[in-house]
Amino acid sequence: MNPIVAEIFPYLTKVLVNKKEVLDYRWIVTTIDAYGVLQEDGIYKRAHEDIQKAALTTDQDLFTPENYPMPFEKFFFVTKINEKNPQELYRCNVFQFQRIDGELTCNLYTVLKQPVGFKAHALLFLNCASFQEDGQFLFEAGSLPGVDIDLERLKLRLDEPVNGQSALCNADSSYSDMTWGEHFCHTTHFALVCATYGMFGPVSNTLHYYSTTNPDPVRNAQKIARGNRPKFEWVTTVIEPRTTAPALVLHKGGTHASPKPHERRAHFRRLKSGKSVLVRSTVINKDKMGDKGFVFHDYQMTP
Repeated sequence: MNPIVAEIFPYLTKVLVNKKEVLDYRWIVTTIDAYGVLQEDGIYKRAHEDIQKAALTTDQDLFTPENYPMPFEKFFFVTKINEKNPQELYRCNVFQFQRIDGELTCNLYTVLKQPVGFKAHALLFLNCASFQEDGQFLFEAGSLPGVDIDLERLKLRLDEPVNGQSALCNADSSYSDMTWGEHFCHTTHFALVCATYGMFGPVSNTLHYYSTTNPDPVRNAQKIARGNRPKFEWVTTVIEPRTTAPALVLHKGGTHASPKPHERRAHFRRLKSGKSVLVRSTVINKDKMGDKGFVFHDYQMTP
């Protein structure tokens, strides 16, 4: 398991709206500079360019809540921000995305690591109403379902100007004109675009390679051989630019046994005609979960 996920998970689950469905979500993690401008982040730039290119090679309208190329229909996107504040060692913004019956929504949380312990907070519910012509999201912000909050106070807070209280304003003064509602929608847009990083194999110059964190694969194999149920496994997938990925992880062809049950990330497939087709996420070998267990994935992104 990604060490960031492992560290914040116990505290985040205390404030999640629907704790029962947490295992239905995959995890994507990246680290950003607290004083960096989000649009200049390498991951965002590559992902945004890839989406624009992919939109030109497919017949689907990608810029709709129903068709936007999400890596999974349900996933957490975690941005770890290394703080300058000595009272906070780091902060994680956690975006819980889900698309259900074509409706794209996000629950927003934050987890703070302090000198002593952690603090987790449930912040907002965001509904993706539509897209602008340039592909920017238009989110509607409101309160999280089931979270006891003063709605009038929340509305006033969302309408307040940021006025330099965000780290973004230290890098670009134009963000100071935003309201807090616009700020949350802007950062959510950033997270959702970054989540597509590496999905566009035929279009992008990125690839992903696998680094297993399964603690005991031998014992799992022994359990399967004896007819016993194996442990669930957790694999970390590292996504980084092709120019820096080690050559030894490239696929060299050949055949392999039927893989263990796992959820395959959405991706674009380039056809011989030159068109691209979005292949949505799916569970591989779902019918064998009782015999072989399940392999969970989290994704570590590096620009």
